[in-house]
Amino acid sequence: MAALGFALLVLVAVELVPAPNKSTLNGAADNALSGTGLASEQRSVAIAVAYDVVPSATLGWLAGLACVVLAVAAWYWRQLRPPRPGRFVLGTLGALAAVPLLDLAGALQFRLDGDVRGPLLATLGLLVLAAYERSWFLTTVAGVFALVATLFEPPAAGALGGAGVLLAAAFAVLLRPRPDGPAAA
Repeated sequence: MAALGFALLVLVAVELVPAPNKSTLNGAADNALSGTGLASEQRSVAIAVAYDVVPSATLGWLAGLACVVLAVAAWYWRQLRPPRPGRFVLGTLGALAAVPLLDLAGALQFRLDGDVRGPLLATLGLLVLAAYERSWFLTTVAGVFALVATLFEPPAAGALGGAGVLLAAAFAVLLRPRPDGPAAA
């Protein structure tokens, strides 16, 4: 939960950083191609390709989710010291491959907006982790996260709200007494 929360904070921070002036970059490219007549051809191809396409996410959800998968895998590797490291590595690679494939399925099959696909993929990952850990708390947090991250507009506000939910839940887990901890006097 904390890894995803921090990843969302980074995604929002990157979104808020001003981008370089794109008009000067496009003008330089048009000047370079105008002598050959390719500039107008490229524009028409770009318009034809961009027609009727589901928009991508404004935040870098795929990169963020891939980093979270790697962080969670590293944490489990450190904690579990898997007896069969080959299976663990293959499982991690499978999870990494599933992120863009599920995003593609959400875009092509369900025609979901990119800013909805990202939170839903993150929720799916949280639900898989909740099933592995057998945690009703994590299942509940995943549901609240999905609602907050998809319903808040603009997408950066949804990501910030989702990060708040995840980080609050992670701190609640840290503050909860451990069942195997010292007995209360």
